[in-house]
Amino acid sequence: MSARTLRAARRRLLELINASWTTQAIAAGVELRIPDLLAEGPRDIASLAQASSCHPPALERLLRALASVDVVEERDADTFALTRTGALLRTDASDSLAWWSRLCGGRSWTAWAGLADSVRTGQSQRRRTGGSDDFSNYESDHAAADVFNRAMCDLTKPVADAIVATVDFTGVDRIVDIGGGYGQLLAMILAAHPRMHGVLFDLEQAMASAGSVFARAGVAERCELVGGSFFDAIPGGADAYLLKSVLHNWDDEHCRAILRKCRQAMAQNGAARLLVIERLRPERFAATRRDQAIARSDLNMLVSLGGRERTVQEYAAMLAAAGLCSAHLSDLPNEFSVIEARVAPPPAPSGG
Repeated sequence: MSARTLRAARRRLLELINASWTTQAIAAGVELRIPDLLAEGPRDIASLAQASSCHPPALERLLRALASVDVVEERDADTFALTRTGALLRTDASDSLAWWSRLCGGRSWTAWAGLADSVRTGQSQRRRTGGSDDFSNYESDHAAADVFNRAMCDLTKPVADAIVATVDFTGVDRIVDIGGGYGQLLAMILAAHPRMHGVLFDLEQAMASAGSVFARAGVAERCELVGGSFFDAIPGGADAYLLKSVLHNWDDEHCRAILRKCRQAMAQNGAARLLVIERLRPERFAATRRDQAIARSDLNMLVSLGGRERTVQEYAAMLAAAGLCSAHLSDLPNEFSVIEARVAPPPAPSGG
């Protein structure tokens, strides 16, 4: 390796090591409402500091840091304006990443600090500190639950666009979104298919603001909210079932239990389809943006919930163990894929 190549590699590695500062700077800017405060136009440091209850010199330092990553632009006389990139951090933006930035800079940040311990033990940060690998902690912490579910909405919108454009929903009159949170995916599918009716199925606390999501999408009259746990039972009688970013939260045993409940619900309609929407782990990773996104999510599941990303073969095996069979695979124009599954036919009688 030449000296020039070595210097470039070292510079790139240093950028990766130091990348944590951007997570915290962006999250702090959103928590202080800077993108929302700049939504109507440029403002000077004094007015921004007053509106955000900040120390003016310290706020100026944060804003200059955000200017260096194209979130804001520094104008004359200590005045700052929102950039096109920064506009994506407005809480009212249709393609906002505001809540995702807050989750990454807050609760997720704490979990990631224990990555080495999770690798040593194979346990999530929650389990190592006496908790459990589920979402029960959100039952008493409604503010944290709201941040999490809004963050999931932020990430779901582009995936939902891709699903609407890619998946053939012909023959689907009734669809159930299992573990769908605030219902962003279901709302966008229903909006694209005016004759379809939907059921959002999740824990009661997870669906707290789903009604407003459906109302904004204009689909509230065509969607029913049903509270419950997918480990107990799933509403039956639908033509299609959605499992988006659910299975990767859990270990194999819990995944098989969820899929068995899906099969029981699907048994009421012989033509029912299950759409498993997940990132598919490659057999071998390469230095690509897609693989980096999958690797990040896989480690995030390790530290936060004890789950993991899986290969298409691993999902096929779990589906088969639950009495389901993979029927079709579609790759979306991002790191997600859709595995379509149906109830497996009964085994042929053996010859006598």
